[in-house]
Amino acid sequence: MSKTLDEFLDISLQEDFKNLNNAHRNMVNAIRRVKTSSDEGNLDALQQALTRYEELADRQKETLQGFKEKLPSFDLQSYLSENFHQSFLNALAGEGLAVEAEFPVYEVLPFKIRVLPDKEIVTIDDHVYRNLRPGVLARHLKKGIDRLNAASFDVQRFLQTLAAAYDTEMSRQIARTKIDLNEQEVLLKDIYSTLTPMPQQKREYPAQLFAFDLHRVLKSGQMNAPDGRRLSLGNVRNQKQALVVPDAQGQPQRYGVIRFYREG
Repeated sequence: MSKTLDEFLDISLQEDFKNLNNAHRNMVNAIRRVKTSSDEGNLDALQQALTRYEELADRQKETLQGFKEKLPSFDLQSYLSENFHQSFLNALAGEGLAVEAEFPVYEVLPFKIRVLPDKEIVTIDDHVYRNLRPGVLARHLKKGIDRLNAASFDVQRFLQTLAAAYDTEMSRQIARTKIDLNEQEVLLKDIYSTLTPMPQQKREYPAQLFAFDLHRVLKSGQMNAPDGRRLSLGNVRNQKQALVVPDAQGQPQRYGVIRFYREG
């Protein structure tokens, strides 16, 4: 019994794929003979070609039926529950993608992948994805990330927006505590909430994409906002308050707080 989908498709069903392909090729040749005998007006050859085609069609139907009967023999739910995880991690490593994983949830920023064995599907950011070969899924994610990296990104404009959100959150804290705290750390998740106050905005700009934009800032090396203040990201004790943000090298880090400060 095959444990992985790759083994089932590439090994257990290899002979069935071969037989189906051979049957198809023979039927194509038979159709050519039907057409040729018709074009030439040879009714005897046409009758023989049609008889041959009928035989091949019956044979192909048997081959197809046997093929279809084997598909339910693969336990897709068990595969997703027990054997998908390591194959997927290996596939991601092969594409050079960093991942934060705790089955059945994976974060390959800016994407969040969930494995749902009972439904026999995988979701990417809550969108159903049914291509369940780990290598195919990893390549799909890599293409998406490459597309985002290739898209234009104004680092200074993002830093300016980030600094404004930081100032807004600082003002709220001062109003709440009645204490004027200068250049203090603020929770990253609070900044994200300031940037996306409405549910629609959160759907259009999910937290994973926000974290990915922070990664692009780190990767650019441009840490100073237009007003001269420098961006700093820090850790937080409560990991539930942290966001997974790839560092400049693409390795996942858990950052929970943000600060803008003036150097010197």
